[in-house]
Amino acid sequence: MGPLEVYFITIAVIVALIGLARGYAQELGSTMIILVAIFLLLFVEERVNPLLINVRDVIFEGDFLSEQLFLSLFYQICFVAAVFAGYAGKTIQFTGKSLPPPQGKVLDLLIGALNGYLIAGTLWFYQQAYGYPFEVLGWTNPLYTNTPLASTLVQLLPQVLLPNATWWMVPIAVLLLLRVRG
Repeated sequence: MGPLEVYFITIAVIVALIGLARGYAQELGSTMIILVAIFLLLFVEERVNPLLINVRDVIFEGDFLSEQLFLSLFYQICFVAAVFAGYAGKTIQFTGKSLPPPQGKVLDLLIGALNGYLIAGTLWFYQQAYGYPFEVLGWTNPLYTNTPLASTLVQLLPQVLLPNATWWMVPIAVLLLLRVRG
């Protein structure tokens, strides 16, 4: 077990490398799906949490699965499913001609890094928001969730920077306008 930030930075780097391989036009389609998923999860979270807690109480009697762990898992699984669909399925295709190397590859890497930040940051956000409930399972260690670097990086998570769900519509709208404009 190492510092928590290492895991999330590793996820972000892997997604950035995937972006480098796929190219910016395909990555922007996945960015749209990621942004919509973040918007939807933030939008429904407060409204759905009481219902989810009732579902947990019916399915898992007793304290087999804590509320925090159940909610964190629910949102992370929903998010990962949306991201998987965005990468594996059809998305909005962005047109454009790739720039020649190295500018084109830098652009591919930057869009991939943005997606990596959004994906890793959202997964980390739902861990942090629900008090790192994976500690119960032994998957995280409190000594590594509160490092100085982790405390700083938590302030830069996507949902911390834009906590209001409606703000997430702005980048979605910009990407839609770019797509429509061609």
